[in-house]
Order: sequence, then C-alpha cells, then structure tokens
Amino acid sequence: MRRGSLKTVTTQLRPGYLRKNGVPYSANSTLTEYFDVIKEPNGDTYLVVSGTLVDPTYLNTPYEMAVNFKKQADNSGWNPTPCSAK
Repeated sequence: MRRGSLKTVTTQLRPGYLRKNGVPYSANSTLTEYFDVIKEPNGDTYLVVSGTLVDPTYLNTPYEMAVNFKKQADNSGWNPTPCSAK
C-alpha cells in the first residue's frame, strides 16, 4: 500500500466490459483502487483515483487505469438543489 492512500479491493464483480466496445471481464476479476489527495506547492489540490483490474479469465496482464480531479478554488461549479417530489 502506498503511504497516505485509501485502498479498496473489490471482488465478486458482475461480469461486464472494460469499455463499451472493449474487452470483457469476468466474475473472477479483482479490482484494486487507490484514492490519493495531492496538494501542489501553488495551492492546487487534486484527487487521483488509480486502479488495477486483474482477471485471469480474459486478461493476460493487469489492466491499469487512472483519473484525476482538480478541486475548484470556490463553489462556483457547485449549486445543489433539493429533489422535487413527483
């Protein structure tokens, strides 16, 4: 485990596809994810989510993925509203 990371391990996944038109993964696969908060010297803050999918049925090597999110300086992009009753 990397220092300072939140690690999650998911097993017993429902079979599916890595991408819409991509390689399938089976119920035997294991997904390990790491959640990291990175603070830059200039004050920017990022959430980095990286993962590894291991599937002995369909994959010869682990499938690696990562995505990052930059924290906004203010709440200009955040305007939640209550759900309306139907």
